[in-house]
Amino acid sequence: MINIKILICVYEYPPYTSGTGNVAYNIAKQFNKLGHDCTICSPIGPDIKICNENIIKKIFHNRPLYYLYGILYFSYEVRKYIQKKSNKYDIIWLNSINPLVFPIKKIKCRKIILTFHSTYHGFNKGLTHVFVNKIYYKIMARLERLNLNRFNNVTLFSGVSAQTCKELEEIGINKEKIIYIPNGVDTKRFKPVTNKKLLRNKFRIPENDLIILSVGRLTEQKQPLKLIEIFSILETEMENITLVIAGRGELLSDMKNFVKLNNIKHIKFIGYVAENDMQDLYACSNFFIISSSYEGQPLTLLEAISSGLSCIVSDIPNLRIVDYANCGLVVDFSDVEKASQKIIEYIKQDNSNHAKNARKYAEENLDWEIIGRKYLEELNKSEKNDYI
Repeated sequence: MINIKILICVYEYPPYTSGTGNVAYNIAKQFNKLGHDCTICSPIGPDIKICNENIIKKIFHNRPLYYLYGILYFSYEVRKYIQKKSNKYDIIWLNSINPLVFPIKKIKCRKIILTFHSTYHGFNKGLTHVFVNKIYYKIMARLERLNLNRFNNVTLFSGVSAQTCKELEEIGINKEKIIYIPNGVDTKRFKPVTNKKLLRNKFRIPENDLIILSVGRLTEQKQPLKLIEIFSILETEMENITLVIAGRGELLSDMKNFVKLNNIKHIKFIGYVAENDMQDLYACSNFFIISSSYEGQPLTLLEAISSGLSCIVSDIPNLRIVDYANCGLVVDFSDVEKASQKIIEYIKQDNSNHAKNARKYAEENLDWEIIGRKYLEELNKSEKNDYI
């Protein structure tokens, strides 16, 4: 096996990160373990620092207006760097780099791979209820289609879900250039525990309740107000049940007001949870829930699956991994009454087999070591000269 030089460009990276940065970090770790040389380029480095890390900090401190500016500016600077330095690398991996400032010309590396966790095309179809957002994503989807179809022949596209790959094909990307590689999870870190009660004091969660956990940014696409409305029905028909909501976002104050106005008693907002505490939060819960109208492939779901939680998810393509793994319930959240009754029926059943299936699926399919090798295998297939 020949050592290869890989440049990984990603707009976020630990400690200021969400799913995208964690993917880049973990894949780089696997590449390095296999003897390859990874260089990380992000607003905070660690190897190449491009852009201004204060922009990224503001994004992660609930300053969403900085998001588009930040990622566009970073992507533009990455483009300039690659055009000057591409000959230093064998492979350049652009992980969720915004395509609107590309394509890159005069590339001297052997291969560029673009990884997509979601697409503007998909968001444009998935968000339907806020007029301003509909206009925004419609414009961005058109720009995305225009620019992606102008990339040169050395480019390989990867999607983290079958649906994301389908969206890339709908945009006009040649199917032969699209590969499916899912996100992964650290199965040694995110794992079930036998005594959940021991961990609950840490988060001030009721020791004896059935805990349904929601994790993620509180934004429109996540439909958190609809989730609360559904839970309000659950708590009237079931005893000793609590919905724990971890995360921040622009809808947090609206959610708290809704809970107060409707006298919903068993919802606990715990806000931001430090990364090194997340495994305990999953482990002390009973169920995991996502009510989103659109998703890429959320790491939170994979972490819940690895933690052995039965999962309740929206009936959208990128969450149907729950069906494949036979580890939970897929439900249509559009009808609040029907969704709540279906969830109540599911929770009242014995779901121990789904919890076991979840853990088994993660160990066999989602561990970062498995995902890292898949990337290298696909890159090897895509090259006529087997240098990997």
